[in-house]
Amino acid sequence: MKNEKEEKKGKKAEEKREDKKESSRPEKKANKNEPEKTGKMPAISKEILLWAGAFIVLVIVAYFAIQSLGQTKSYVLDGMRVEYEASMTADEGMRAVLSQSPQVVRLETYNASDSRNSMVAIIAAETIRNIAYANRTVSGYAAVYQPENLAAAPTMINCDANNSNCGTPTIIIRYGSCNCLKILPSQKRLIIEGDNSFAMTHASKVGQIIAMVEAEIANSTTAG
Repeated sequence: MKNEKEEKKGKKAEEKREDKKESSRPEKKANKNEPEKTGKMPAISKEILLWAGAFIVLVIVAYFAIQSLGQTKSYVLDGMRVEYEASMTADEGMRAVLSQSPQVVRLETYNASDSRNSMVAIIAAETIRNIAYANRTVSGYAAVYQPENLAAAPTMINCDANNSNCGTPTIIIRYGSCNCLKILPSQKRLIIEGDNSFAMTHASKVGQIIAMVEAEIANSTTAG
């Protein structure tokens, strides 16, 4: 019995010594280069937040600017419909387009003796006459389409490599259902579109509007 008790005492003493050794061992120092594992998301710097906010504001401003360019307003002037971009008044838009030099008029016509050509010819005559009367440089050319194949490229008349009449048009005259004057300063052009009755009724009115705006441009240039 004594031997068993002594053996038990010896074992307990050894266990105590082992525990002391374990507790006396120095703990491993954490590696300074290792990031602490806190379980939290990394903080976003104020600079990143400011740039993100600025970007969002720019996107919103650009969106509304594009929307405003695409919007048009309209009114009726002595029976003629006038459409203009919401970014400017109609008068401002007309001046922005007609102040360009030279003025290039594009007549969109059809081959042979198509009756739609009458509308284009009548409006073009009034338009070019009033621009020239204001001592402004103006040229015109015709784009002749094939009625049976409108997708084909038109034949150009008074527009070739030997002259400069083929520049980007500032005024386009064409047959169509709008029966209106479109003022598009964002595209740097006017579009006059209508049928034959529109031409008979409003051709002189179109010319008068152009003459009035050209006079305003001339006066502002002289005053400046």
